[in-house]
Parts: sequence; structure tokens; C-alpha cells
Amino acid sequence: MIKKKLTKGDYVDDYSKDQEMNIDTTGLIEWPRGVNLDYFRTESTSYKDLDRFISAYDVLDKPQLVDYGSGKGRIIFFFNHELDIPATAIEVNQAAFSHLQQNLRTYQEKFPKKAEKITILEQKAERYHVKEEDNTFYFFNPFTVKIFKKVIERIEDSLKENPRIADIILYYPGFDYTLFLEKYSQFDLIQTIKTPMYYINNRECFKVFRYFPDK
Repeated sequence: MIKKKLTKGDYVDDYSKDQEMNIDTTGLIEWPRGVNLDYFRTESTSYKDLDRFISAYDVLDKPQLVDYGSGKGRIIFFFNHELDIPATAIEVNQAAFSHLQQNLRTYQEKFPKKAEKITILEQKAERYHVKEEDNTFYFFNPFTVKIFKKVIERIEDSLKENPRIADIILYYPGFDYTLFLEKYSQFDLIQTIKTPMYYINNRECFKVFRYFPDK
């Protein structure tokens, strides 16, 4: 499992941004020992890194986000809040999903119109039926590459059935995810957005892979 260690400064900024959105997405949620070995613990992307990403990312026309392994929901709330886009959270961990439900309730209290564009689902990622409007897919190492392959296959099936440009966003990407996309998928790497720690650890980045229907 590849997850990023947050610094004290990250946590300070994370609490502040959570307060702004009336949610609580800090902290980790572990699986009980020996349970669901294909799925990893939930952990949120640093807001500092998300700010860097969103300022550099070439957003698709009419983006609709799906966050696989959404945990407490930071990604869907952040993208919905900053870009006012539809977002779907997929989470299979029951404890994490309970937090996600609570966060949606408190987010709705402060941003009722924006919250209308948010969907949360408690289910396995590989069973999610990709909607024809979905075109931006986010992963922060939520599960093994075995599950990742199944998810990508479902995404590609949807893209073939309803041709459209689509992005896969990897945060703190592992070698296995990157290798699979580069060698065995229909997606091309178009952008690497580096965090300040990239030159110490080259996983400190976002990688954006794009699907072109006329490829």
C-alpha cells in the first residue's frame, strides 16, 4: 500500500479548509486486520496539494468527477466547492461512509445548491456503473492494482459505448498503477503536476492520463 505521510503544516491547513466547507475530512480510517485486503485505509489528499493541482490542471469541458475510495469525501467536496461541478463518491468502508454521510449533511447546510450536484454511494469500486456523463476519475491509491484494472476496464467500456474525452487523475501514484495505464490502457499521460517535495520523492505529484475517443 502506498500512502503519503502528511506534515504538521498540512494538518493545520486541512482543518482550516474543512471549517470553510463545514466538513471534517481529517484523520485516517483503517480496515480491521485481515478484512478486505484488496482495499486500503482511507486517507485524504492534502489541501495544499489540491490547491496546486487545481491551479495547474487543464479541466475538461463539462467535468463530472468520480472519486474512487472517497473516504470522508474531501475530493468531492473540494472539487464541487471550487469548480461547482457534479461529483460522485464511491466508498466501501462502512465506517468511512458514515463520516461521508455526515459530511454531506453539514455541507448541505452551508451550500445547499452546490450539494445538489453531489452523489455518495456505498459500494465496491469495481461494481460502479460508469455514467455516460462521467469524465474525470480520481484515485489516491485506494485499492490493489487487481481492483484498479477492473475499474479501468469499466471506465473504458463506458468510453467506447459513449465516446468522450476523459481523464484519470492519480495522486501520489504507485508504480503499478502508472505502469498499467501506460502499457495496457487507452489513456495517455498528458500532465504531471509536482508538489514541492517531488525532487525528494517522485511520487509527490499528480499524474493526469487522458482518453481521446478518436485515438
